[in-house]
Amino acid sequence: MNGITAVEVILALVAGYIIWRISIAIIRMLSTPPPEVNPEDVVTVDQDYRCTVCGAELTMTAVNVSEDNPPRHCREDMMPVWRPA
Repeated sequence: MNGITAVEVILALVAGYIIWRISIAIIRMLSTPPPEVNPEDVVTVDQDYRCTVCGAELTMTAVNVSEDNPPRHCREDMMPVWRPA
């Protein structure tokens, strides 16, 4: 009486196919290299940043001008630190 029914087999096959398709999509996404950075978009800077969560600091010496977002640490944007010259 506790045998496997045809509906259970079909549901298992459909679930397996969905898991397989999602896995393939994730592997393709992770294996695709990021786009090349245009060397003309990289400029030299001297900017310090501090993490507001843990206090870690870093100094950026080059930045891509097409991406003006601050670096992230502890899943939060780091805040710029202005130091006197």
